[in-house]
Amino acid sequence: MLRRVLFVASLILVCWNGLHGSPQTRERDPLNDKEIDEMRDTADFPDKRIELMIKFARERMTAIEQLRSDSKSTRDRPRQVHDLLQDFSTLVDEIDDNIDMYASHKTDMRKGLKLLIEADSEWLLKLRAFKEQSPPEELEQYSFILANTVDAVNDSAKGARETLQEQVELAKDKKLNKVYTERPD
Repeated sequence: MLRRVLFVASLILVCWNGLHGSPQTRERDPLNDKEIDEMRDTADFPDKRIELMIKFARERMTAIEQLRSDSKSTRDRPRQVHDLLQDFSTLVDEIDDNIDMYASHKTDMRKGLKLLIEADSEWLLKLRAFKEQSPPEELEQYSFILANTVDAVNDSAKGARETLQEQVELAKDKKLNKVYTERPD
């Protein structure tokens, strides 16, 4: 069992590096060491993993909101907001990558998808409000990443809804695996 978990974690790391460049070219990792360990522990359970990644993304959104409301940090705030939006967007993309991987192996993640659809709606509202409340001189410094983040969340919501529908159909035919390592391939 441990060997399979380590294999899956290694596979995810290889895929991650292949998609996002080598570690030397990537400046920021949106996850800290503790969060990475938590991700490894949930590799076999898509619902738990999606829920965990949603939690991490929510923490970044909360940090953005706190930074925005902190009147003391005005000078470097646009750069910090930019970096947090980049981390948030990267996490949303990573959630989508995980969903694609689990879906390709017909692993049940209906609960996690429902949570993601709700979270995407929540995030879109917060991002819209954030854009409207941002001072123009700050907004121009992170408007591009903000627009990309909104697009990523929109794409995530659309993909989650489509995948959930596919999962419902597979569940009717009893063709879903409960655990990732139980897949037949």
